Amino acid sequence: MLKRCLSPLTLVNQVALIVLLSTAIGLAGMAVSGWLVQGVQGSAHAINKAGSLRMQSYRLLAAVPLSEKDKPLIKEMEQTAFSAELTRAAERDGQLAQLQGLQDYWRNELIPALMRAQNRETVSADVSQFVAGLDQLVSGFDRTTEMRIETVVLVHRVMAVFMALLLVFTIIWLRARLLQPWRQLLAMASAVSHRDFTQRANISGRNEMAMLGTALNNMSAELAESYAVLEQRVQEKTAGLEHKNQILSFLWQANRRLHSRAPLCERLSPVLNGLQNLTLLRDIELRVYDTDDEENHQEFTCQPDMTCDDKGCQLCPRGVLPVGDRGTTLKWRLADSHTQYGILLATLPQGRHLSHDQQQLVDTLVEQLTATLALDRHQERQQQLIVMEERATIARELHDSIAQSLSCMKMQVSCLQMQGDALPESSRELLSQIRNELNASWAQLRELLHHIPLAAHRAWITSGAGGELRRVQRQIWLPGEAGLSIAASSGAFASGNPLVANCP
Repeated sequence: MLKRCLSPLTLVNQVALIVLLSTAIGLAGMAVSGWLVQGVQGSAHAINKAGSLRMQSYRLLAAVPLSEKDKPLIKEMEQTAFSAELTRAAERDGQLAQLQGLQDYWRNELIPALMRAQNRETVSADVSQFVAGLDQLVSGFDRTTEMRIETVVLVHRVMAVFMALLLVFTIIWLRARLLQPWRQLLAMASAVSHRDFTQRANISGRNEMAMLGTALNNMSAELAESYAVLEQRVQEKTAGLEHKNQILSFLWQANRRLHSRAPLCERLSPVLNGLQNLTLLRDIELRVYDTDDEENHQEFTCQPDMTCDDKGCQLCPRGVLPVGDRGTTLKWRLADSHTQYGILLATLPQGRHLSHDQQQLVDTLVEQLTATLALDRHQERQQQLIVMEERATIARELHDSIAQSLSCMKMQVSCLQMQGDALPESSRELLSQIRNELNASWAQLRELLHHIPLAAHRAWITSGAGGELRRVQRQIWLPGEAGLSIAASSGAFASGNPLVANCP
């Protein structure tokens, strides 16, 4: 309880104290004024009683000599002189001794004198003396009444001064403790509503306004910190979204570029440069294997070489220094479930790590590169199959043409052999040799078509066919050249058929 009494007053208690103080001042003024007015009222009644005694004294003086019928007047005057109200008024105004002297004079001298007097002149002096005492008593009551009235006026003035001082104090107190802090709190609340967290409320004391100011200051500081954290997060999220947008744009452009019909170097160089710009990777190198052979591969890097300058290629950036050995070498295999197409090499600086988005970017790009190399490998194989099918078709047509020519030559040789008696011995032996050679050529042709790949033995077919033609030339004198291609040999055999058929 003592600690609570000694603790600083709150605003509510201070306002209640001011109200109570003003009420106490008003009540005190009214109480003092009421008490003084009550005394004034008692003095007025006492003055009235004294005036009544004066009139009654003169009535008794007029009634001298007194008789039995005047006894009520004496009794009435005695009641008035000894009334309790007059006694209280005299006691309150300090006139009790004079009132008692008048009462003693009335009882001991004036009444006996009036009872004995036969005429008015004998008691006139006594009555005049009694009336003079009443006048002095009334004068005392008047002075006391005037003093009380002046005291009432003074009390009212003092109360008015106190009320004025209390009013001034209340205005100053309200301005210092309520109005100014309230304005600061409103200004701060308005600033906070406009996202201005720099203003602070400077309210001294330990009252409610100071507590509100401290609470608003703390709230504003926390809001400023929260907004700063949120703005930083928004900036980070925005930067992350922008980075992801760049990654998606890069992947989309890389996908379009990788699936274009440009040469492989022109497709890969911008992709590797973009990967180096979006990640921490340096010295990026892509090795593309030839038919799953790691020893035979093509290298694609972000560093231009002499061949790039000779070709006038400006796809790779100039002036970028390699990282060297100060880092960790990372590897990504470019392979699917069946084939290994190559490997992606890159250097990561020491103490740095790829973020989750960058790791996903590299993995996605590796998948795109693998798909591109697989598609190129598939297209290359499709082209090889088409070429092989075309070569097989040419081989079949060439086989048919050569077979037809050989068959025609065998028939011509048979016709010549049928004229065996007319031919000399050397010609018959030559025809026999030609026939044997034709049979061997026929067997070799069939074996070539069924067992030996056409692409690996194309020159042998051409030279074989040319040799046979040269043998026929020497024997049957056909015009021709030794160095013939497959198509030329076929044409020569086709054009030689009617010549052989016309030979004798």
